[in-house]
Order: sequence, then C-alpha cells, then structure tokens
Amino acid sequence: MGLSSMSIWDIEIHEDELMTGYSPSEVQLFCRILGVRPAELFGVEIESSPISADELVRLIHEQCRLRGVTLVQFEGAVGWRLSACIETPEHLLEDITIDGLQWLCQELGMDWRRVILAL
Repeated sequence: MGLSSMSIWDIEIHEDELMTGYSPSEVQLFCRILGVRPAELFGVEIESSPISADELVRLIHEQCRLRGVTLVQFEGAVGWRLSACIETPEHLLEDITIDGLQWLCQELGMDWRRVILAL
C-alpha cells in the first residue's frame, strides 16, 4: 500500500487514525491487503442494506432538492467540499475521510456504516 512504518504505527496506536486520515477507498485497499472486509475492521454488524457511491451521490442531490439549497450550501452543512468529487461517484469515496463520510451521512440522515458494507 506504500505506507511508511510510522503510518502503520499511527494506525495501530491512535484509535481514530483510520477515521481521520484515510478515505473509504484507502481503507478498502488496506483491508484487501490484510485479508479482511472493511465491515469486519470497523465491527459493522447491521442488517441494513449497503449504500453504494452512486446511491450516496443520488442522495446528496435529492437532499439538496428537498432542502431547496445548492450543493455549495449543502457542503457548508456537511463541512466537506463535495462538488469536486461527486461527478464520478467513486471519487467521493477517494476524496473524503471516514470521519467526513460520517458527517455526510449524518447530514443525509443515514447510518454511515451502510457505505462501509458496500466496500
């Protein structure tokens, strides 16, 4: 994965390192190398259906429409710049951290772990 030994140490020592420093796509790659699923890594045991990147982008647009706000205004509520990364839904999961994903899903009124299930 190209991580330095210091980065691995940070992941092992700091409880929130994966959440604040890595994107869902990076976590997916990390898990592939470890031979585990992202849901296992985060201890996700929910019965809800997975949410794909495509579905997440659709929900963002729907939420903007329902609220009568622009994407830029919605970005302000989420605290993350989304406009640059939602043209290609997979980019959203590359450009946002797990922590950012949690904020986005909270603003969408959904459980962020549903996105993890789709990885």
